[in-house]
Amino acid sequence: MTSKVSKANMANQSSTVIVFGPTGDVGGAAALEASKRGAKVWLAMRNLDKSIKAITKEQEQQGSFHRIQADLSDADSVKQAVQQSGAKAAFIYFTPGIEGSIQAMKDAGIEYVVFLSSFSLEADHPLRQIPPSEFIPYVHAQVEIALEDAGIAHTSLRPAQFASNGLKMNTDQSKSPWEAKVAFARLRSDCIAPNDIGRVGGAVLVNRPSSAAKDVIYLCGPQLLTADEQFDIIMRVSGKKIEVVHQNHEDYTKYMIGKGIPPPVVKYLVEFMAKADNESIYPDYLYKEGLANIKKYSGYEPTSFEEYVSSQNLG
Repeated sequence: MTSKVSKANMANQSSTVIVFGPTGDVGGAAALEASKRGAKVWLAMRNLDKSIKAITKEQEQQGSFHRIQADLSDADSVKQAVQQSGAKAAFIYFTPGIEGSIQAMKDAGIEYVVFLSSFSLEADHPLRQIPPSEFIPYVHAQVEIALEDAGIAHTSLRPAQFASNGLKMNTDQSKSPWEAKVAFARLRSDCIAPNDIGRVGGAVLVNRPSSAAKDVIYLCGPQLLTADEQFDIIMRVSGKKIEVVHQNHEDYTKYMIGKGIPPPVVKYLVEFMAKADNESIYPDYLYKEGLANIKKYSGYEPTSFEEYVSSQNLG
């Protein structure tokens, strides 16, 4: 990994940044990477007492980190936090109501944003033509549109399928053995580690990729694995026994809604995965670009799924 910056890019370098959502896997990794690259990092949190998984207490104490209260869905708190921090660059993610906070960021002095968007936003699909029925791309598109309309320069990170999805969305860890619900058996996911996304995010937060009004960075993991292959790896690496239950589309839909995932999200995901079960969601050129972008922007080699599982301490 390297953090060297050419003289040509010095004008695009941020010395003070604010990271919203540092308690999340991606946000925490982004904050840590930004600090490693020499930035003063403000950690914008709803609850200032909450622990940050990606940053140890020692790292937080030794690094240039400062906690500050803010809620991305509350424009007033966002404006106040940005003004207090003096940051000109911000890392954000989608949350309901964020559109109102984007203008508040600009009013408070933010000049550049890194937004954790979605791979579902296709490169050749105009943002303003995405219908609300395509729930996940639609809500992310609205944030990118709000950034464009506010005139804030930004980098849109568009990662594909998180390596954490299988464990967080599909696995009931309260049962013994653990039980995983699986549909779309032929669907292969790229399993990108959240930490890799965050590293790229932190890197481009401090060192903008260009002077353009907008940059788009697709990100993909290094392995295309079916759900069964993923759970085989999880069991082998962790030593945990997992009962994998294959479901039809209807039962899987009920299962996901029963877990508290909003029905519009479930509807989009099931329809998307049903289509992808027969057609690859990864155009060859875009997958290769997304994979190469991890090292290109962060300087780190992509994390394998085995490495990701090992880092979760599941045993």
